[in-house]
Amino acid sequence: MKERPCIRIGHLKIVDHLLLGLTTLQLKNKESHLDHCTIDPLVMNSWDQISEALTNKEIDGALMTAPLAMDLFASGLDIRLLMFTHRSGSMIVKKTGANIKTIADFKGKTVLIPSELSIQNMLLHRLLSTATLNLGSHDDHNADVTWEVVNPYLMSEMLASDTDNDIAGFAAEEPYGSEAILNGIAQKVCTSDNLWNNHPCCSFVVNASVLEDNATAITELIDLFVQTAKSLKHPINDNILANAQTFLCQKKQVVQNILMNHSMKFDPTLLIPDIEALETIANYMKDSMGILSKKVDIKKLVADTFILNSIPDNSH
Repeated sequence: MKERPCIRIGHLKIVDHLLLGLTTLQLKNKESHLDHCTIDPLVMNSWDQISEALTNKEIDGALMTAPLAMDLFASGLDIRLLMFTHRSGSMIVKKTGANIKTIADFKGKTVLIPSELSIQNMLLHRLLSTATLNLGSHDDHNADVTWEVVNPYLMSEMLASDTDNDIAGFAAEEPYGSEAILNGIAQKVCTSDNLWNNHPCCSFVVNASVLEDNATAITELIDLFVQTAKSLKHPINDNILANAQTFLCQKKQVVQNILMNHSMKFDPTLLIPDIEALETIANYMKDSMGILSKKVDIKKLVADTFILNSIPDNSH
């Protein structure tokens, strides 16, 4: 009997990657099963670490922010984007006591972001532009507000230790915004769906060679992700809540608040890659932000057959 392939998947401990976290726990608890593969989820600390592991073939696939996947693909990495892992759900927060009452008060300060190639950076750029503020790096002399890339789990700590109030706040994936608010370190400015409703963010990407060699296994895995997504419909049951809490290593109050917040969506049809939305991201990051240096062929990057077959009754 042929040995089942093990699919190594890089991820962060964020709500955006909850589908993988819940699926892993369901497999461990024998609530679900895979016949054609096993999975080895590898938790990492940063987007850079995930990118490096994927580039060096240390992992077979990853849950990663869509702009990062585009950049790697444009740079020549042969990967395919199979599905979104969620829609919306990030948050922009301001530091408690930083005396920020309007968006204009961000001027002259720094905002922490998880990656330059993140949806959070793009949406922060959009938000600041409403107050005609330019967002840029520390060496950008035209920047009114500067960004600093920080691993998401360190953002609250940096806010708390910023005695000079140089840091205005952060734009990050959940659970870090909700955790900072609960601990009194930050206050909500807005959730990301206020800036772009149902926006994509993280996606499941795999190396093309893995896809070719293990199509049956990937098909089965996508099917299981879709089943997990269906279980995240409201109201969330106690078992899902407990598993989410285990995966995220967060207080129940934080997890409950996030999952009851309808801005984070896991509806299976919304997990189908949206070419138009991805092109909007690519164009904005290339033309308005100057981050993506190369044109991305989104249609070559996306391989949506697997999830389309998993959701045959989709209205996409």
